[in-house]
Amino acid sequence: MNKKAEAFKAYVDEKHPHAFELEEIPDDAYETVAFRSFAEVRGSRLPVVVILDTSIYALIRILVVPHAVHEGKREELLERLNAYNKKYKTCKYYLDDEGDIVLDTCILCGEDTVDGDLVYTMFNVLLRELEEDYPELMKLVWA
Repeated sequence: MNKKAEAFKAYVDEKHPHAFELEEIPDDAYETVAFRSFAEVRGSRLPVVVILDTSIYALIRILVVPHAVHEGKREELLERLNAYNKKYKTCKYYLDDEGDIVLDTCILCGEDTVDGDLVYTMFNVLLRELEEDYPELMKLVWA
């Protein structure tokens, strides 16, 4: 396990035990470790992952809406996500290759350390922004 992941695991074990399931990615050149959990947003449980590797970055990723692209809605959905991306400095929405809406934020950190309090602060910022956007996104996806 890389040193950032070890530091974050120690933080989580102390402050938020049982909040994450840990997954070490086998045979990965960056020694990537994924901390998986769920976030409650407007009554929905959304998958969350904190990704820590040997780079200078930490990534928080939330799967907002799986399989969000429906017939004739792609352009409208992309326009909405682009509007959010212009609005927020802290995070970026995008459609992945499977048509899922994903929300990411990247945190700079040292090669060997990660600030657990900062990760949780950014996670809470993402959830506040998502609470605001989620109803509009769902309406657009299912309209």
